[in-house]
Amino acid sequence: MKSRKCVVTFILSLTITSMVIFGPGCRKSSEEGTTEPNTSRSYEKPSESKESSSDSFELCVKCGQLKGSELCCKPGQVICPDCGLVKGSPGCCNIPKGATSAAICIKCGQLKGSDLCCKPNQVICPDCGFVKDSPGCKMFQL
Repeated sequence: MKSRKCVVTFILSLTITSMVIFGPGCRKSSEEGTTEPNTSRSYEKPSESKESSSDSFELCVKCGQLKGSELCCKPGQVICPDCGLVKGSPGCCNIPKGATSAAICIKCGQLKGSDLCCKPNQVICPDCGFVKDSPGCKMFQL
C-alpha cells in the first residue's frame, strides 16, 4: 500500500513539474487592458522544423507551411486562390509574393521583420501565447 502511494505521489509530482516547465508561460498586462507576450520565455524548436533559427520558425515560401514539416510541399493540399500558398498554412496570405525567405517570430507569432513583429500592446491569444490572429496563432498548441 505504501509503495503504491509513493508511485502515485511521484507521478503527480512529475506531472506538475512538466506543467510548470512546458506550460504556456506568463503574460504581463499593460495599462490598456491588452496583454503583451513575456519575451523572456523561450520555446523549444519543433522537431519537424529542422531549419529554424533560435528566434524564429522558418516557413517554406513555396507552400507556406513550416519548413521541413510533414505538411511542407505535401501534394494534394488545397491552394489559396489569393496568394497561391496552401490554404490555412501559417504563410497563407502572409508571405509577400516573390519572397525568398519567411519566418514566424517566436516571441509574438507575427511574420519576422514585419511592421507588426513584436509591436507592443497587441492582444495575446490565451490558447497559444502568440498575438491573437497572427500567422503563428495556434500554430503550436502549448
